[in-house]
Amino acid sequence: MYDSIIQTVTLAASLLGEMVPMMIAGVFLAEMLVALNVAGKIAVFSRPLTTFARLREECGTSFLMAFVSPPAANAMLLDYHTKEIINRKELIIAATMNSFPTVVMHWRYLLPVYIPLLGIPGLIYFGLLMLVGLVKTVVIMLYGRAVLTPTACTPVIPEEEPAVTLREALETAWASSIKILKRLLSITIPTIVIVAFLINAGTFDLLAGWMQGAGGVFPVPPEGFAIIAAQFGSFVAGASVASTLLATGDMTWQQIILTLLVGNVLTSVTRSIRWLGSSYIAIFGVRTGAEIMLVSTGLRNGIMVMLVAVLAYGLGWG
Repeated sequence: MYDSIIQTVTLAASLLGEMVPMMIAGVFLAEMLVALNVAGKIAVFSRPLTTFARLREECGTSFLMAFVSPPAANAMLLDYHTKEIINRKELIIAATMNSFPTVVMHWRYLLPVYIPLLGIPGLIYFGLLMLVGLVKTVVIMLYGRAVLTPTACTPVIPEEEPAVTLREALETAWASSIKILKRLLSITIPTIVIVAFLINAGTFDLLAGWMQGAGGVFPVPPEGFAIIAAQFGSFVAGASVASTLLATGDMTWQQIILTLLVGNVLTSVTRSIRWLGSSYIAIFGVRTGAEIMLVSTGLRNGIMVMLVAVLAYGLGWG
């Protein structure tokens, strides 16, 4: 019992150590941009995306921030929502769009593993993941264009604003950030503790076992289930097993890619609940965070399943 408590506290502290600094940075940066009246100027780089999706320019600033820090980007969105710059529907659409930069920046972790172990098939697999992320972004942008009103993309920051000094901006941003962070941390800390407890209790391992058993409905050769099982441990383990099966000729490179995609779908459920769930819920609250997680994961997996079907049956990879 005592050991379990220690493990839960240690894991919770680790998760909070990763998330809270980025959350603080995101909120403070958002407040600084508003205080300095430069949010609209930065958002000009992503204006074609936000204009098409009928989102406000501030959402473009958050989208660009997601290439650097997704938690900070989402904290910026919450800050805008708290100030009623964007409504709840815009918040969900923009947060879902922010997941694409996260996928793109995964090259730092995925390519150094997949290319040495799998070579060209690893590069193709990574490219397909990027394609799924891009399609998901396009779909959510089309949805935004369909449900949001054209007036929603009108900048809320006037073109002419009184000049402020850096000192004044820092004081304003800090005062505003403190109010927002108090509410954020009151949700974040207990949420992360609960997630840490569930992880140590083996809840997600049990769920992973159920999802692994669901792999039989996909067009995966028997040898491929070893890859999927390893993927539940880590993407590195999955790539290592795939590399061995490819080298021994037990599976073709097409089957390897198809199996990795299927494994990605199955593991995304537990991965989303474990990590995205804790991140989204910690930042946006239980209701909105869960909705964003379900929309993002459901849309991504739906596109991934269609891609698997096209590759397996359309191109005969299965």
